[in-house]
Amino acid sequence: MPITNLAFGYSKDPWTVYFAGQKIQSASATSFEVLNDGYAKDPWNVYYMGKKIEGASASSFQSLGKGLAKDAFNRYHLGQKYSGLTPPTHHFH
Repeated sequence: MPITNLAFGYSKDPWTVYFAGQKIQSASATSFEVLNDGYAKDPWNVYYMGKKIEGASASSFQSLGKGLAKDAFNRYHLGQKYSGLTPPTHHFH
């Protein structure tokens, strides 16, 4: 089976979608779309770095760049839903 490299670590063959060589169980290979910054979707689910984002709306999901994304109901930063006006910041000491 030929495997097609997509982007951001995603790839697929005619039946299966992979992230970093690991099968994504619930992804639809025929309609899988890589967005940006590690985000991807099919008609039913949204993924970040190969992991399904629970509750994300695939029909309205958009990658905004710099790890940010949104759907009709929520905002996301690095695949995690957040509330408030700005995404959480991470401080490293």
